[in-house]
Amino acid sequence: MTSLPANRLLTLPELLQLRDEKLHTHPLIKDQVIAPTPAIKEAFDIVEDALLHYESGVCFVAESRFGKTFAINLIDATVTQHFANIPRLRVNAKEHDHPTERSLFTDLLLDLGHGSPNTGTAIARRIRVFSLMLAAAQTSSSDRILLFVDEAQNWKTADLTHMRDLSNDLTRHGISLVVVLFGHHQLNTLRADLRTARRTDLIGRFLLSPYAFHGIRSEQDLLATLQCYDDPDIFEFPSRSRVCISSFFLPRAYDSGWRIHREARACWDAFRSFGIHHTGPDAEIGMKWVGGAIRDFLCTHMDEDCSGFESSRDAWLHAVQRSGFEATLSQDTLGL
Repeated sequence: MTSLPANRLLTLPELLQLRDEKLHTHPLIKDQVIAPTPAIKEAFDIVEDALLHYESGVCFVAESRFGKTFAINLIDATVTQHFANIPRLRVNAKEHDHPTERSLFTDLLLDLGHGSPNTGTAIARRIRVFSLMLAAAQTSSSDRILLFVDEAQNWKTADLTHMRDLSNDLTRHGISLVVVLFGHHQLNTLRADLRTARRTDLIGRFLLSPYAFHGIRSEQDLLATLQCYDDPDIFEFPSRSRVCISSFFLPRAYDSGWRIHREARACWDAFRSFGIHHTGPDAEIGMKWVGGAIRDFLCTHMDEDCSGFESSRDAWLHAVQRSGFEATLSQDTLGL
C-alpha cells in the first residue's frame, strides 16, 4: 500500500496489507505508545492549573516504571494545544557526589541543547542558561516558561537554591518560571530535610504539595487505559489513517466488533493473580508492566485474528508474565 486512501476508512483487506507493511515500524512494537491514563490526565490538570495561576512549581512523586517520563511527553504535547505560546523546556536532573553551581548549569546547558556547555566559569554558564530561557520567552511573546524536570530526586538543596535564584532573575524581567518536578520517593526525603533545615523558601517554591503520580489502581483505571487503544482520535497509525491500535493488530476481530477494552477484567485479574500475593489488594500497577502485557497480548494473537475472536484468561496470565511483572515483584522492588 503505497499511499492511504483519502477521506474513507480502510477496508479489511487494506488493513491486513497495512499491517504486513508497517508492523515493524508501529509505535507499539517500538514501545512508544503513550496512553492518557487517569494519572496522566490528573497530572495535566495540576500542571494546567499551575500555569494559569503562575505558580512557581509543582511536584509529582511516583515509583519507578509508573510512566513518569511518558507522562511528561504527553503533558508536554497537551500543553502545546492549550498554551501554544508558552515555551516548554525539559531537563533530566543528574546526580553528583558534590553538587555545585557549575555542574548544575553544565547539565542544564547540555539538556537545553547549548553548543558550548562545558566552557566558562560557573557564573558564565548560569548566565547562558538565563539567556536561553529569556530568549525563549521573548521569542514566543510569553510571560511564562514551563520547565519539566525528570528524575528530580537527584537534585539536592544546593541545586534547588540555584534554581530559585534563576527563577528570581527571570521574574525581574517579567518572566515566571513554572517548574514541574517528577521524581521518585526520595523527593519526600529531600522535602523532610528541607523542613528540618527550615528552608521554607525552597519548599514553598518547588515542593509545597507533592502529588502522588499513580499507576493503574483499579479495573476502572485499566478500562479507561484500554479504551485509548480502541480510539483513533487518541492514537492512530499511520497518521491520518483512522486506524487505532487494536484495529491495526487484530483487524479481523476489530471488524467483527471485538474491542480490547472489553478485556479489562481478564487483564486486571491476571495482574492481581500475581501481585496480590506480594503487595496486597490495594497496590498499584506501573504502566511499564501494563503496556508490556498489552503489547504481548496483541502481538501473540495476530495469528489467531479472526471474526468472532475471543481470548482466554490464560492468554492474559501469559502476557502479564512475559511483561516481566512477576520477576519484578519477586525481587521486592518495582511493580504493583
